[in-house]
Amino acid sequence: MSRVTDANVLFSGAEPKFNSELSSSDVMQTLSWYAQNKAKKDAFKYGCDYFKKNFKLDASNVLKEQISTFGFVCRIITNGGTINSTQQTWFDGEVEKIKEQIKNYKAPAPTEEKTNVISIQDRIRSKANDCIGELEGQIDDLILSSFSATVSPYGVFNTMNIKDAQTKYIIEWSKEQCKEMDIVLSGTDEQLTEGYSNFKKTEIKKLIAYFDQVILDCGKISQSATVSRKPRKTKSKTPAQLVSKMKFMFEFDELKLKSINATEVIGAMSLWVYNTKTRKLGVYHAEDAGGFTVKGSTILNFTESKSVQKKLRKPEVTLPQVLSGGKVALRNLMSDIRAVESVLTGRINDDTILLKVTK
Repeated sequence: MSRVTDANVLFSGAEPKFNSELSSSDVMQTLSWYAQNKAKKDAFKYGCDYFKKNFKLDASNVLKEQISTFGFVCRIITNGGTINSTQQTWFDGEVEKIKEQIKNYKAPAPTEEKTNVISIQDRIRSKANDCIGELEGQIDDLILSSFSATVSPYGVFNTMNIKDAQTKYIIEWSKEQCKEMDIVLSGTDEQLTEGYSNFKKTEIKKLIAYFDQVILDCGKISQSATVSRKPRKTKSKTPAQLVSKMKFMFEFDELKLKSINATEVIGAMSLWVYNTKTRKLGVYHAEDAGGFTVKGSTILNFTESKSVQKKLRKPEVTLPQVLSGGKVALRNLMSDIRAVESVLTGRINDDTILLKVTK
């Protein structure tokens, strides 16, 4: 059944050879072999050889930043493999992009050698960009496998030793991708709709799920950046015991609001609150996969830089959106509110309604 000439080749260490069309499973198995046995410089060479042999073009100047997956697919085709139509569409599109880049390439003007030390922020951004390149490689793996491949953003973070400071840029990138996918689903942008016309709606939703997973996995990164994270201690108290002394407002008749059961806060990944006195809507985001816990009337284990609040001009309009909105709708709700943003302290008081949590 296998399209690999030697069925044992993937296990003996020799490079795979082919003689007919590969299934999605064959392609993913072969890409896995290359990822484990070859380096990025090898993928670069495979890509250059492909363009030189097939188009008589020197692609060395534009393939330096290309992800390894493309170079490995070039090698698969060079070695006699035939990929399926979906994979071929992706590959042909990448080839055309690179040919256009070769056509428009201009060699950078020579500059004097700089002796300035690269700033810490530049190093952080550069590391984040490298990580984003690897994540884009996983997306290509998903597309090549017709969305059957199992990929793990957290695995990339762990391998590259990504730190908390770098996740800011990774999250920004992922949110932008989510916004684009949401627009594709809505069909409100003609150019984007045409650009993704070869994808089914279910596949677009799987891409959105991947970007959501990237954001979730960013929340798991330890600030100490250790490869193995020390497990959280098992909570000795029940959720009911943890929230027994928590002070909050149970009902607010003016807007017909009722707080959720406070025990739902324990272990949640986000918590929406509304202060009836200051008219401020706030959202807490958990620091890691363990979710929130509570001490007295204080929320613990939340990310201070990402947990914010804004004053509402028309709470009767915005609050129903919070209560009825799903994860996609809530993702951009706070940024759409035109008001001054301030950080949350974690303190809950008698004026606070516990609106909603997401796990």
